[in-house]
Amino acid sequence: MSKSIKQIKSTISFITTTTTRRNFCTKKIGYTIINVEDESKIKVNNEISEIEKLRKKLLYQSKERGMLENDLLLGSFAKLNIQKLTESQLRDYNLLLQQPDPDIFNWILKKTEVPEEYETEVLKLVQHHCKNDPLGFTRK
Repeated sequence: MSKSIKQIKSTISFITTTTTRRNFCTKKIGYTIINVEDESKIKVNNEISEIEKLRKKLLYQSKERGMLENDLLLGSFAKLNIQKLTESQLRDYNLLLQQPDPDIFNWILKKTEVPEEYETEVLKLVQHHCKNDPLGFTRK
């Protein structure tokens, strides 16, 4: 999947023209330019950190559950909070998502007692999120 220098230079010119309009554009395109004249020093950065891979995996798993109710509740929570969670909180959230959907649903709504190993700060954050109208039905 090697790009020619001409393709990379056209991408670089695209980056420089669009960054004046949108600063986030350079984050989405993974090129780091050290010296444009020296074509051998153009690096392609397609690497993504392990923590970012975990965040993306958890976001997907939150939105694609077996129960529609969990899709909505966990998906809206993850969309709003996944970037704010620390690494240990992400591990706890991952552990929570590995449980059966009916159990998660009942724990979130406090219908059944939560086992001690799942009584984490992340579960409390999810419960708080779900208690405060996560889908925005009562907002005007």
